[in-house]
Amino acid sequence: MTDVAGGAGIGGISNDPFDWGLPGISFTSFGGLNDPTPRRELDQTYSISETVSWNRGKHNWRFGGDYRRILQSFRSARNAEGGFVFTGFATSQYTTGSTQPVTGTGYDFADFLLGFPQQTSLQSGANSYNFRANAFDFFAQDDWRFRSNLSFNLGLRYEYNGPYTEAENQIANLDVAPGFTAAVPVLPGHAGPFDGTFPGSLVRPDRNNLAPRIGIAWKPQKQTVVRTGYGINYNLAQYGTMIQNFAFQPPFANTATNATDVNGLIGASPLKLTNGFPATGNTVTNNFAVNPNYRLGYVQVWNLDIQHELPGGMVMNAGYNGAKGTRLDTERALAVSGGQPFIYESSEGNSILHAASVRVRKRMTKGLGLSAQYVFSKSIDDASSIGGGGSVVAQDPFFISADRGLSSFDQRHKFTGNWILDLPFGESRRFVTKGALSHTLGGWQWSGDFMVGSGLYFTPRVLGGGLDISRGVSGSLRANVIAGQSISVSDPTALKWFNTAAFCSPSAACANPNGSRFGDAGRNIIEGPGQVSLSMSLNKTIQIKESRALELRASANNVFNTVHFTSINTVVNSFTFGEVTGTGGMRRVTLLARFRF
Repeated sequence: MTDVAGGAGIGGISNDPFDWGLPGISFTSFGGLNDPTPRRELDQTYSISETVSWNRGKHNWRFGGDYRRILQSFRSARNAEGGFVFTGFATSQYTTGSTQPVTGTGYDFADFLLGFPQQTSLQSGANSYNFRANAFDFFAQDDWRFRSNLSFNLGLRYEYNGPYTEAENQIANLDVAPGFTAAVPVLPGHAGPFDGTFPGSLVRPDRNNLAPRIGIAWKPQKQTVVRTGYGINYNLAQYGTMIQNFAFQPPFANTATNATDVNGLIGASPLKLTNGFPATGNTVTNNFAVNPNYRLGYVQVWNLDIQHELPGGMVMNAGYNGAKGTRLDTERALAVSGGQPFIYESSEGNSILHAASVRVRKRMTKGLGLSAQYVFSKSIDDASSIGGGGSVVAQDPFFISADRGLSSFDQRHKFTGNWILDLPFGESRRFVTKGALSHTLGGWQWSGDFMVGSGLYFTPRVLGGGLDISRGVSGSLRANVIAGQSISVSDPTALKWFNTAAFCSPSAACANPNGSRFGDAGRNIIEGPGQVSLSMSLNKTIQIKESRALELRASANNVFNTVHFTSINTVVNSFTFGEVTGTGGMRRVTLLARFRF
């Protein structure tokens, strides 16, 4: 085992062999360097559950509940070897009196060779942590056959998912003042100056999570069925992520977030690889906080589907699906007087999804089965953690709604299909019904599936922007839009997928009309490459005896071996801005022979 970071002369990092590894290195122009995080974990869950069924008349009742005691013990290196962000600021040109680099100057890799990062971060703790949580739920459900052609499925569920505590109270939060003007560390069971006494979990439990369900199936005609439903689902996993961030905070861990500019570079003690974590005099070095009144997010889903049987064994479905997310997780990057930058998590986001679909299916008859579906959908959200082109924090911490835009998973059009065909050779088939050749060609089945979809959306971003760096992050800042420029181009190529002249990095030379330091480009406004896939397979099963069989199969993905673009670079200060940076997998053929006995 080798202390790579220490051997490179990086100071201020952990000396514990458990934490040894490569430091995190990030650039603005190309991919960085990081090491897998060492982790040792033991998860245990003890549960008790019971379900009771009761049939009476046209009602089929079910009642139940369960209790879970969740225990998690772990140790992790987190960011013990440090993280360093190189932006090119040290090799940039500057106008007199300005701390903003002249556009087009500076090179991040040159800064790396000189050893001048613009931002450094550190987070480590030698302790093991033991988390505890309780969860329970109760439900009642009724399948009600109201009439022969009309039925209801009604249900109500109560879910309590308690926030985690730590066995030795080795966790810490920040009590943040209204308006984010100040932040004070607070420990379990202690009182803060702004939000009163904090519970042992540092987050007050969410106890009102009722989840109703309703489903209706109606058959107005012999060949037509109408189905509709509504339900609520809660995000029960967020507390698990939250507690691990609470664990790696002072006074139980070492944390540091430092940022500099050209004035610091020419000062007496510039930020360097060898001196990346100098004493700052800040009284608060915690880098994570959660609103103590955080509430679990939930999504309401509803749907309507009309199914009609057509002649020839065909079935057609026309449907609509909707979903509305509420209290979704949002994150702000903040910096207050007397403290280092920190991430503030709250539940203020929301989303909305609408999707219409048409599906046609041919049942397997006469050796042929087909299915095809077209979906037209649109999803909008302002929850940056759902996806904002790689950023996990809001651009403007004081204006969350400015992040409202297309979801990163929004795909306007999607057409999918599959088929199964029994080849017409062999005994009881149309061709080659006798002889040795019938045994060779008979019994083969050809199947496949395809997908054709419009592109996903990407956000024009800025990496290493001074505003971001001062808040301890990189990549949440968006670009400015240049008036009069179209985003799309008539003939996109791998070297220029969209009009790069439509965006610029916020600066004195490229200010938006509002005079804001934040970019005025919306989230996910650049449509990426469309998606295409085609897979096929041939398979045959040779029955040798009643309990023995030989299965032969040949399958291929991307059958025609065509190049499909998957991602583009939308970082305006990158040398590959506007270029295609990723492709899907090329053709892959798999041959399989399996003997079952």
